Amino acid sequence: MMKRTLTAAALATVLAAPAFAQTATSPAVTSPTAAQSSMPSASATTGGTFVQSQQASDWRGSKLIGATVYGSDNSSIGEVNDLVLASDGKVTGVVIGVGGFLGVGEKNVAVPFEKLNVTRKADSAAIDKIMVSFTKDELKNAPTFAYYDPAPRAATTGAGSARPTGTAPMGATAPVGGPGTTPSAPAK
Repeated sequence: MMKRTLTAAALATVLAAPAFAQTATSPAVTSPTAAQSSMPSASATTGGTFVQSQQASDWRGSKLIGATVYGSDNSSIGEVNDLVLASDGKVTGVVIGVGGFLGVGEKNVAVPFEKLNVTRKADSAAIDKIMVSFTKDELKNAPTFAYYDPAPRAATTGAGSARPTGTAPMGATAPVGGPGTTPSAPAK
């Protein structure tokens, strides 16, 4: 009996599938306006809602962070420590750690992303070099970058945390005999 019921359910599902497929509607195709056709196709890069692939001009944050930054004299001036993103998703600053030795005495300086000249290794996704027009001394003398630090919350003044003297906190056991007495040894 169970075998017949399962077979009937499977048969009904198979027969209903073409009916569902026939009623599905395909999305309307619209031709681009003159203004849209002059811009790069959003569907080519994002598929409308999701980013489908990295473009040749895009950089991955994981590859930028930790990369060495070189100054105008081609000497190493620091490393990329962080990226600052605006609420619209654009990189507004690149935090570069300059000075110090092995991270000790290092200071963070942020420069606009546009000030970086990032080049890719030939036939590779890897970064070849990050150059800036600043010298090491200019970055050492630049203002230290300050991360956002929200103001601490004010302490509450409610009576919820106060306990009457001589009472144990919740979950703790008060000594036998009340305050000022020595607890007796546990029974064995």
